[in-house]
Amino acid sequence: MASIAPIAVIRRRRAVIRLNLEGESKGTGLDTTALAASHLLVQKALDAYGLDSQALFERAGLDPDSMRDPEARYSEAASTKLFELAREVTGDPCFGLKLASYWHPSSLHALGFAWMASASLKEALERLVRYFRILIVGEHLALEETQTEYQLHIKTLPEYPRAPEEVYDAFIAVLVNMCRKSYGDEFNPLKVVLRRPAPPCSGEFYAQFRAPVDFGADADAVLLDKQQLVSPLPTANAQMALASDQIIADYLWRLDRSQVAVQVKAKLIERLPSGQATEEGIAEALNVSLRSLQRRLRDEETSYSQLLDETRRELAMQYIRRSRMSINEITYLLGFSEPSNFSRAFKRWTGHSPTEHRQTR
Repeated sequence: MASIAPIAVIRRRRAVIRLNLEGESKGTGLDTTALAASHLLVQKALDAYGLDSQALFERAGLDPDSMRDPEARYSEAASTKLFELAREVTGDPCFGLKLASYWHPSSLHALGFAWMASASLKEALERLVRYFRILIVGEHLALEETQTEYQLHIKTLPEYPRAPEEVYDAFIAVLVNMCRKSYGDEFNPLKVVLRRPAPPCSGEFYAQFRAPVDFGADADAVLLDKQQLVSPLPTANAQMALASDQIIADYLWRLDRSQVAVQVKAKLIERLPSGQATEEGIAEALNVSLRSLQRRLRDEETSYSQLLDETRRELAMQYIRRSRMSINEITYLLGFSEPSNFSRAFKRWTGHSPTEHRQTR
């Protein structure tokens, strides 16, 4: 029990996640962000080249001090600019590989410690897949099992721009290093496949991964041995893994609150009883134009009308369980003009009228 106590302290902390509703990546209309702490690897690699890393971060529009805040996030557009600058100033097409040697669990928030405490590499990879958006928004991770191996794929979601090639190089290089830290230095992937063309320094890829590397492929992935993935790890600690999972879940809850759809639902809950929950009013409350709000909701594959219906349904199910609340009171709280309108909506949601549903319960 004592080891879980620090979680309560963390949950009381109101750390700021630096996301801006109006901050959009070029050409997407979407907020794409990356964990600031993970950029410590970039800073250390640049310093190792003898470069002024702070100046490069500032040229990219990034505050270097934010990397010391474990919950701060950078815009993906600025992060992309940083990698482009790093490629330019180092002149090294294998720059991404250099990041692997600087990995530390703290650079991945609590996910790094959850990884180290996992019972097996398979469990660690499943955690990485499950919580991957803590590291970067706009990329999708998938672990697939075949008859002979596991394949870990990293894919850019269709609505997002592809990151610089060095980002994918760095991700797989760091991943392999993480596996070696947990399993042992004898760990090697079966194969690495990359969409990027073979660089002049391709020999460094073979040396880094100690495995075949296919360049110019149709995917970015790493192929892994089944036996290595299911073998017990010497660093396993179930209690530490659970504690880290709870910290991650707490952080992701706060991160999700930054999404426009979540903000809209919060405003709907505030405004429904007053009857002022119009789409225009919600846009004004969020300090965005109506057209911008509609576009952002489309990007999140939803709409104002859908969120209004979902919010009313969720609230109705809560209110109807409170037997002391009358149907007229619930009608008012949900912003319906007449009880008959609420009853029709409730029957559409559940197949029963509010009174029938209450009696059934």
